[in-house]
Amino acid sequence: MKRQFVHILLLALCYSVAASCSKSDDPELDPDSGGVGQSQTLQLTPVGKLNQGTPVINSHADVTARSSLKMDYRSYVEIGSSQVQVAAPVYPRVKKMANGRYILFYHNNQIGADSYYVRSSDLLTWTGGDRVFARYSIIDQSGASNERRFSNCNGLVLANGDVLAVASYRANANYKTLKKDNGLILRRSTDNGETWSNPVEIYQGTNWEPHLLQLPSGEIHCYFTESRTDIADYNSGVGLIISNDNGYTWTPSFGNEPYRVIRKKFGEKDGVGLFTDQMPGVIKLNNSNQLVAALETYYDGVYYHISMAYSDNNGQWPHLTINEEGPADRHNFIYLGAAPSLAQFPSGETLLSYNASSRFTLRLGDATARTFGEAYDPFPKTGYWGTLEPIDAHQIIGSMHTSGALMLARFILNHRIVATHRTVNVDGNNSEWSTTDDALFVGEKSQAQATLRCSCDNDNIYFLVEVLDQAISQDDDVNIFLSPITATGDLNSDARRIKVAYSGLKSTDIYAGGWRTTDMNVSVKGAYDGTLSDNSDSDNGYLIEIAIPRSQLNLSSGTLLVNFALFDSQGGEDAICNTASKSLATWIPISGL
Repeated sequence: MKRQFVHILLLALCYSVAASCSKSDDPELDPDSGGVGQSQTLQLTPVGKLNQGTPVINSHADVTARSSLKMDYRSYVEIGSSQVQVAAPVYPRVKKMANGRYILFYHNNQIGADSYYVRSSDLLTWTGGDRVFARYSIIDQSGASNERRFSNCNGLVLANGDVLAVASYRANANYKTLKKDNGLILRRSTDNGETWSNPVEIYQGTNWEPHLLQLPSGEIHCYFTESRTDIADYNSGVGLIISNDNGYTWTPSFGNEPYRVIRKKFGEKDGVGLFTDQMPGVIKLNNSNQLVAALETYYDGVYYHISMAYSDNNGQWPHLTINEEGPADRHNFIYLGAAPSLAQFPSGETLLSYNASSRFTLRLGDATARTFGEAYDPFPKTGYWGTLEPIDAHQIIGSMHTSGALMLARFILNHRIVATHRTVNVDGNNSEWSTTDDALFVGEKSQAQATLRCSCDNDNIYFLVEVLDQAISQDDDVNIFLSPITATGDLNSDARRIKVAYSGLKSTDIYAGGWRTTDMNVSVKGAYDGTLSDNSDSDNGYLIEIAIPRSQLNLSSGTLLVNFALFDSQGGEDAICNTASKSLATWIPISGL
């Protein structure tokens, strides 16, 4: 009887071991985990619904050097011919309309002939492909049969919600010598792109690349490349016309010379000055009347570079004579590249985009657009003629042409966050966390993406990590690196690392020339929504709540620096900063502790 009982016990033990090695919905438990993840239905918060507090203008002007961008991989799309209805869309210009939807202008092939638009509610699926400006036959100024064609369509959503679309028009044949058959043309939509007004010619003269800007006063500026190809192929400068009645009339009026406002002399031909500066992108700086222009500048007879020009403090540009250069306040040839676009976040950070070696290149800058950081090259393919369009206080759209499609994605701003004061119940539930809490984001390498929020009370510093992941793996984890500001700017023994996963705590570590495990009395609770290490279905993701005793951290300054890293079995490590570096230079501050 005893032998039979032992045999049954052995069979049961073998079955238990076999079951533990098979696929299960339950996590593989770590005896040092400090908590076991719960399988449950989760309402995870995508990054687009976070950071919803009221922005404070230039709130981060003092720490822009620590700010950074992350592309949202899930938002990346290539908008191809099936959506735009042309084979080779180029020159994308996207705008967010008053109804919350988006409109995207473009033309076909490099130089264009017609200008088109599509619309979208989610930046992923686009419909339309209609012409906003369509070519037609003309008799040109020489009396010959010709065709009017359209390029470089750009848009502006006015303060009253109207959408303006402006494009360069030209005579198809001999446009370089037919100045009176070239110009700028405008259409208006008062119903978010459903219908358009009749076209109105607002400027006469050879030009390219119009750019619209509305000032808080309501004044509208239309900047453009004034192309003086009747003198030389490389001879341009920035022209300006102005409207004070929402774009119905313009000064100087049609048929007159524009205000010449930005141009740099680079040579002479037959005693006539040759000038550069073109493809302007102009913004008004936060809390200032000063205007800043990013320009494509011809250099050394071979290359284009990016230059910056600045108006006076009242937002006024000099009105230059035809052979005069200006303004004097400018920063020339700062980067090798072309096709710039410029934007500013409410918090202060400026953002410059341009194409360098046919890559969409981004640089975050300070609140005055005079100092920019390291280049960031997010898109997987090459192209040219990119653009920027802010969505809200932390999100901006970037788009650029590639072969046969338009690349487009949302980019998320990571910058100093402020801890919310609350006592958190560490129970693996996100219901007590607010969407107005400041949040950080990683998620540019694969569909897996994570956000980090922080709260505190008198006893603990709390973190909420939410990970959207369609394929949760037992190898996935998240690292939160914490350090006070140090005298050397590098890691020291006050630095801490908290490693967590869907199952709870994996380790707590102190820095001692490398990371060494130590007990920090951290409380962790995780929850997950999916089937682990099973790619046959689509998971939702997981979340982790963390409480770190204040006594475990050096909080003497009331501020901590944080680096945040997601490891996903598909995309590998995705971090705000390089986790192998000892430098704290670009770690993000957490204040209010």
